[in-house]
Amino acid sequence: MGTSLPTPTATRLRRPGWRDPRLLVGVLLVLLATALGARAVASARDTVPVWAAATTIKVGDHVTAGSVRRVEVQLGDLTGRYLPADRSLPDDTYAVRSVPSGQLVPLESVGPRADVDVQQVAVSVDAVSATGLTAGSVVDLWVSRRDPSTTQERYRQAERLLTGVTVAGVPQDSSTFGASSARSAVLLLVPRGSVGAVIAGTDALARFTLVPAPGTPGS
Repeated sequence: MGTSLPTPTATRLRRPGWRDPRLLVGVLLVLLATALGARAVASARDTVPVWAAATTIKVGDHVTAGSVRRVEVQLGDLTGRYLPADRSLPDDTYAVRSVPSGQLVPLESVGPRADVDVQQVAVSVDAVSATGLTAGSVVDLWVSRRDPSTTQERYRQAERLLTGVTVAGVPQDSSTFGASSARSAVLLLVPRGSVGAVIAGTDALARFTLVPAPGTPGS
């Protein structure tokens, strides 16, 4: 006598409804991705106009429309640190700090002419130390003073007289004397309080040498 097996009942698949947690999670993920994408696009367009140096701006330079170029950049919280380009430059705008060509102009690097605390001084330096220097180079000025205890041309150990001085200009052909003692006249932007010391060294026939700061032309 055979045994009859129960006939399996087919289960109908139900279409997920709005209350299905999986559907709700999927919808939330899509909405979140859309919101994040929209925010990223908006942030990418959130730029501000600021001035960048068109050429190297040296300490004491009069900053005019020809000294800078307008750029659109994203700065976020740093917006207030740079010179805004949404307005004209005031006539009394001078560089109190050097700004390399292509870099954004920090607000603290400019000010009225009265804030410029340097004077241009021509200094005769060792020609080799002036090789490769250009206007805007930053150097340390070293001095070797003559030994007063002898009438011979002897010099004391070199000491650093000034740190972080900006080169205002280097004549194309400024070497003098013979090849072994060639000197070059370099224009330096010297702090007003140190001008006297540089002139005194020149009058005392001291030897000046320039040492470029790391990363500056000639280093």
